[in-house]
Amino acid sequence: MRSSSSARFVHVLWLVPVLVLYGAGLLLPLAITVKRAFALGAAGWLDLLGNSLFTGAALNTAIDSAEITVIAVVLAYSLAAAIWRSGPAVRTILTTLVVIAFLTTVLVKIVAFNALLRDNGVLNTMLLSLGLISEPWHLFPGRPAMVIGMIQFAVPFAIFPILGVMLRLDGRIERAAESLGASPWRVFIHVVLPLTLPGVIAAALLVFVICTGFYVIPATLGTPRDQLLANVIAIYALQLVDFNVASAVAMVLVVVVGILTVFYQRAERATHS
Repeated sequence: MRSSSSARFVHVLWLVPVLVLYGAGLLLPLAITVKRAFALGAAGWLDLLGNSLFTGAALNTAIDSAEITVIAVVLAYSLAAAIWRSGPAVRTILTTLVVIAFLTTVLVKIVAFNALLRDNGVLNTMLLSLGLISEPWHLFPGRPAMVIGMIQFAVPFAIFPILGVMLRLDGRIERAAESLGASPWRVFIHVVLPLTLPGVIAAALLVFVICTGFYVIPATLGTPRDQLLANVIAIYALQLVDFNVASAVAMVLVVVVGILTVFYQRAERATHS
């Protein structure tokens, strides 16, 4: 009994550094943020909720996150299906490309989009040389560049939940549907899509959560009119030095992300059931 109790005690001791790290890096800042947010008071919260800077950024965050989630999930579903249907060699190559895109840092991607989308960038130069446009498209800086950058960042995150569900599908189910006379389109609509829907939901929630917290891409590829809630937090904290309002905006973002994270975890469990 003593030896088992000692073993449990040793195992608990191994958790102390992790608990200290979480306490110092997550719980303590979160507690300070909550305290400052409540220090704003009811009048301050009413002023914030009526502030066009906050409401505009909140609307941008909701619209852009929803738009990017839909596009990213559709693209991710197509790529995941291509990987799923491919042979071992092609599957390895495609998966490696997705992992490379997943691991590439956001700053490298921003530099690449700068070179690609600016007025004299690669895209406009190519379109002008082909005679498809008469003058350069102004994509960067602006909302088009920001949306493209956010989609490119989000797609790899959406691929893996969907691909994980697809790889667990039993091919005999499709063959059974085909043997009963179902066309490939009917097999997809009535068999594959319903079975992969938990992965789609998990991917959509994950992408939406990521989009709500975007800061670097809107700040570098977008304009002040395209700023999201994370950018508003930076404005209040770094430029206006109003930490109470910054904490209040952060609390709104934390609550939204927390609720979405709960739904994501439920959807993730559903993909493994």
